Amino acid sequence: MLLLTTDQFQYYHKRAIKFLNKHDHLSKNQYGFRAGHSTQQVTIELIDKISQVIERNEYTVGIFLDLSKAFDTVNHCIPLDQ
Repeated sequence: MLLLTTDQFQYYHKRAIKFLNKHDHLSKNQYGFRAGHSTQQVTIELIDKISQVIERNEYTVGIFLDLSKAFDTVNHCIPLDQ
């Protein structure tokens, strides 16, 4: 298992994000954990899209999943053993 200090992690995280942004590998819809992108922006975008659909007398459906605890329930030793 690879263990990094906080400083090492931050260094590699910044390099990875810089690389992904430079080569346009992140979706324009990725708002979390990106500089200059906030959850407020995505909320405004969502409300705008819903408003446009309603104005056209069309239907809209929203399915919202909270996966924040999903990774807390994974036994992280199993993937490492395989």
